[in-house]
Order: sequence, then structure tokens, then C-alpha cells
Amino acid sequence: MIHKHIKSLPHHPKRVIIISLIIAVAVGAYGYVKINKKVNVPLVESNLNLNANENGIASRNLTLGFLSGGRIKSVSVKAGDKVLKGQVLATLDAENARGALSQAKAAYEMAEANYKKIINGATGTAIDVAKAAVNTAQVYLDGVTKQQDLFVANAHTNLLNSTLVANTESDNSLTPPSITGTYTEGTEGSITFDVNKSGSTGYITFSGIESGTATASTTSPQAIGSTGLYIEFSSVLPYVGTTWKIEIPNKSAPNYLSNYNAYQSALETRNQTIASAEAALDQANASLTALVTAARPEDVSVAEAQVHNAEGAVQIAEAALSNTIIVAPTDGKIVSVAITPGQIAVPSAPAIQFLGSD
Repeated sequence: MIHKHIKSLPHHPKRVIIISLIIAVAVGAYGYVKINKKVNVPLVESNLNLNANENGIASRNLTLGFLSGGRIKSVSVKAGDKVLKGQVLATLDAENARGALSQAKAAYEMAEANYKKIINGATGTAIDVAKAAVNTAQVYLDGVTKQQDLFVANAHTNLLNSTLVANTESDNSLTPPSITGTYTEGTEGSITFDVNKSGSTGYITFSGIESGTATASTTSPQAIGSTGLYIEFSSVLPYVGTTWKIEIPNKSAPNYLSNYNAYQSALETRNQTIASAEAALDQANASLTALVTAARPEDVSVAEAQVHNAEGAVQIAEAALSNTIIVAPTDGKIVSVAITPGQIAVPSAPAIQFLGSD
């Protein structure tokens, strides 16, 4: 019977096509079953974040961890919890990272504002403000210079007047004449004077910082020229023929060291204060010049580069902050948690075992 039907096939083309299709399907199914019995395809695992196999299908079994180190701040899941894609699972203490991101964003905004200012140019109001800033800086510099010069001059006067006394090598048994007043010449040096007698009176001749003569009085202090100093004797005759010297400043005075240190401090403060005021004036002038000068191509290029650099810094800071957070890569379930708050996380160390949904 079968032989008879086969012999009749050439006269029935439709039957030939149907039978061929049945045979092809049967052969293909048999080959698929045989191949899958011989080949065992393994499941892909990720180390830290969601990975994909060559066909782009994500592995279900994942081991998640922090990409940066630090102290663990929170762990918001436990074994058995079901989570949604993007849900925060654990965080590190990220105050520094957030601060760095805020600074980076502020620097970016400043760079962008500077770029726009260079491109658009300054307004008349901005130039007026800049001119006022220059004037204010100049007035401040002039005022602080006068003030600091006065402080230094006063400190120097105190130093030069460190307990002035007259010393002699002629007769050390004599009580030194009294030296009073305030030395006002402003120069260091010495005043030497000789005691002489003329008739019934005595007088001194002095030289050094200033030259001249004065009465050797025992009743009232006598001016030593225009130095601001005065001299008075307890008696005259015993001093006749002696020579005396006033050293300015008196380095042997008990208050000399403190006066010297105060003078040096005043000098240093003056230099620093004036230098700071000069720098502020220079900056104000530079800002004014930049405003009134048309934007040059090189200035535009520099400002544009600063914007790009600041933008890159923001991206780096954002990435650093994201590295302090573990989030669920897909919907799924928490298998196990190996971390607790307060621990120190090690970068790339396994922290949470995660099973993704099909």
C-alpha cells in the first residue's frame, strides 16, 4: 500500500511539499535536543555591579560592594528583603564627598559666570563699581600707610628713649647728672659733653648727634640743644674737667629688649599690612582693566578651558559621591548582608548578595 502511494507522489506536488516540511521540522527538533544535551551554558556572575553576558542578558546572581572605602553609615536591607531597581541598600559616611561636590559646583558656576562676562563685556554700571573699588583701595592704602608709619615711629622713639643715662670714664664715684625729657631727633648715636667752669658758673660743651653749649645748672634742667633732652647737676665743681656720654639708645637699659622687640613687631606689621593693601589695590586695578578691555580670543579660550575643567571636576566629584552608595541594579531579593553600620568598608569587598528578578 505504501509503495503504491509513493509511486503516485510525482502526480501530487502538494503532497510532496507537505511531507518535506514535516520531515524538516522533525530533523530540526531532533538536532536541537541532541545539541542541548551536550552543551551546558553557565550562569554569569557579577563581582560588584550588574554585568551582562554576550547577548546583553543580565545575570541574576550578583555580589554588590562599595567602589570606595570609608566608614559605613547605613545598611537599609536584610536577608530576605525584596527591593526595587535603584533602591538605596547601603551608604558610607560621605560628608567629605558631598563637600567636594559642593565646592566643585561652586567653582563651575564661577567659571561659567566669568566666561559669560568675558563674552558679553562689562556694563557701564560694572565699570563704575570697579572704579569705585579702585578708589576705595587707594584711600585705604594711603590711610593705612600713614597709620602704620606712625606706629613704627612711636615704637622707634620708645626704643631710642630706653632709660637714657650719662656715663663717664673720668670719675666713676660721681653721681651721673640727671637726664630727662624725650629724645626727638630720631637718629641713633651718642652725645658727648665736657663740664667746664667759667668764673663762678659752670657750663657744658656737647658734640655728637648735636653740638653746642649749655649751662651746668643745679636748680633747673637745661636743654641739650634741640634734642628734646635736658641735663641737671646736683653740684658743679666736682664735675669740672669730666667728660660724659649719652648712648642713644641705651642698650644696657632694663627696658631696652622689650622696646626693641616692640619696634621689630611694629616694622613687621607695617610691612605686612601695607603689602596686603597694595595687593588689594593691584587687584582692583586689574579688575577694572579687564572690564574696560575688549575680550581677546586668548582670554575667551582660557575662560572656556576653565569652564571645561570645572565641569570635569564636578563629574569627578559626582562619581566619587556615587561610589559611597550601593543601589539595587534591578528588582530583586536580598540573599545575604555581610556589612553593618560603623564598619570600615574596603573598596570592591563583597557586601551584599543579591538575586535579581527574572
